[in-house]
Amino acid sequence: MAFAVMSEQENAAETSETERELNPASEEEQERVITHPVTIEELQQYCAQKGMPLLRMRFFIGEDYKEPRAFGIYRDGDNFVVYKNKDTGYRAIRYCGPDEAFAVNEIFQKLLSECHLRGIYPDAQEEGFSEEVSRGYREKSKASGVGVLVGVVALIVVIGAGAAFGHWRKHRDDGYYRIQDTTYYRYGDDWSVYDPVASDWYWDDTVTFPDSNYGDYSVGDTYSSEWYDEWGVSNIESSTVWDNWNSYDYSGSYDSSYDSWDSGTTDWGSDW
Repeated sequence: MAFAVMSEQENAAETSETERELNPASEEEQERVITHPVTIEELQQYCAQKGMPLLRMRFFIGEDYKEPRAFGIYRDGDNFVVYKNKDTGYRAIRYCGPDEAFAVNEIFQKLLSECHLRGIYPDAQEEGFSEEVSRGYREKSKASGVGVLVGVVALIVVIGAGAAFGHWRKHRDDGYYRIQDTTYYRYGDDWSVYDPVASDWYWDDTVTFPDSNYGDYSVGDTYSSEWYDEWGVSNIESSTVWDNWNSYDYSGSYDSSYDSWDSGTTDWGSDW
């Protein structure tokens, strides 16, 4: 009998090992929904899950951003720094210390308050939405698991196709434009202008093209090395503006609730 018990234990161990090989990532290791971030990485995940266009919102998570009108958090050695760059360029330090969870909560609460100021409630939406989806999924699963699965797959396909079309539509006019010896780059709904004094590209939400018929001034959607010799203009893809656009997945996967976000609503004159 002892031998039989041992064989069952060995079989159970082998089965468990096989399951671990087939499913190497535990549930905790897989991507989870973040609701209350306590690290910079979790805050970045939270913003990505919510589809927040952080560059438009002027929040720089994990970055020591130097330009005016910005909120941010970054790690500096053993300390975590939470800051606000005012419209004058002066930096107000909200927190500088070793407590990452405290620092993250400071910037997280400010992020939420700025959303609430504009009638956007990502925190409330998460709680209500997840509860309703879970309840509906459980009820439908009991009735017809196959039907739900087919429906989910179809929905994913439709959403994916819609997202792809939305991305194309939003970025179909991306490229370089030039007017009155000044070079611009259009990215989605935003414009960046080349600053010859700083020898770099500049962006904020006040930059616009001076003529509504901007299509008449297109010089191409890709950079030409001849432009540097002719105009002294560098490739925008080597700029910080481009890095920020792409680092925050600004290319179209954000929530449309933020389309009307105007950073001018923020009081950039206060310390926080």
